[in-house]
Amino acid sequence: MSGTTDPTERQAWIALASAPGVGDITFDHLLETFGSAAAALDGVTRLRSRDADRQIASRTGMRLRPGVAAAIRTAAASRGEPERRTAGLGGWTLTPLDAEYPAGFLELERPPAVLFGLGDRKELVSARSVAVVGTRRPTIAGRDLARRIGARLAEASTTVVSGLAIGIDGAAHAAALEMDGRTVAVVGGGLDAPGPAVHRHLAQAIRTHGAIVSELAPGVSPTRGTFPRRNRIISALSVATIVVEAPARSGALITARHALEQGRMLLVAPGRPLDPRVAGCLSLLRESPARPLVGLDEMVVDLGLDGPTDEATDVDARRLSPDSALALLGPVERSVATALRSGPQTVDALVQACGLEPGVVAGSLTMLQLRGWARVLGAMQLPAGPLL
Repeated sequence: MSGTTDPTERQAWIALASAPGVGDITFDHLLETFGSAAAALDGVTRLRSRDADRQIASRTGMRLRPGVAAAIRTAAASRGEPERRTAGLGGWTLTPLDAEYPAGFLELERPPAVLFGLGDRKELVSARSVAVVGTRRPTIAGRDLARRIGARLAEASTTVVSGLAIGIDGAAHAAALEMDGRTVAVVGGGLDAPGPAVHRHLAQAIRTHGAIVSELAPGVSPTRGTFPRRNRIISALSVATIVVEAPARSGALITARHALEQGRMLLVAPGRPLDPRVAGCLSLLRESPARPLVGLDEMVVDLGLDGPTDEATDVDARRLSPDSALALLGPVERSVATALRSGPQTVDALVQACGLEPGVVAGSLTMLQLRGWARVLGAMQLPAGPLL
């Protein structure tokens, strides 16, 4: 893939992030401790197998579930396998090391370390994407409303984002497709079996007219915990979230909370008081800055989708080359940027590479981040923009 840093580090990054038991926090600690994903794989492989988990816990300062070291050792021996399995499905991968990685994900406290996808990855950076979420057990009226919302968004040249679940999600996806629109599904398991079996044909259509994405490698089965986590991705991909029929304990409320935390607009379809099927919706309207959904035309206006769509532009043609970008910087920032171009690094590693004081390096990184030429992921500094 174009626009990436060292392909060896990228492959190691995906392998480490895909190892069973390596969650976001463990991944960040391993990167900070070893300095890179490749070094983490190699370092864990060299540990004594009988007490490797204890040694990793001691070095990273965190508790680990048993067997993590063995999983990392297996990932190190078969690095490249998650990418091969994804490619075998006709898919692709994205990491924060890639220029195409959605910028909205970097606003998350824990951005996905890897995104596995099928279909058109350009849909992930659409400026006109709206999430539609709700219960898996909608009423007839709720399902109809979700379909009408999906269709109206498609008419407004807006990508519909949802979770491919039975109920509101499926209705919104299907309606967008029926209008020849675009839609993105974020699933809670591997791409080899995306979504429930009843949505097999719907998933194939979404792949053709949009994208299906997951932060889990092919072969990983969904669990109770993976669905709430994928909800933050649904909201991060969208400029706004619409909630249709959500009871008090609905997973859609998690998506709504993520949307509010991310500064996105939240529209909620109100319902009848005392109806438990919309208790979550009424709670959002009473206790959050959410706005009521009062009509489809009003929805389009409230979301700012009533204006013309932006003409497609050739971003690559306007992007500075790395050498041209470095030439614009002063000597100190140029030194830090040059060191950062080699791939993700901790601030300490950059200090050592540049031979500068920590405060000077930190100040330069701040300026590079303001330019959009550096990103932060946990304890790591990543190249961005023309430095990729």
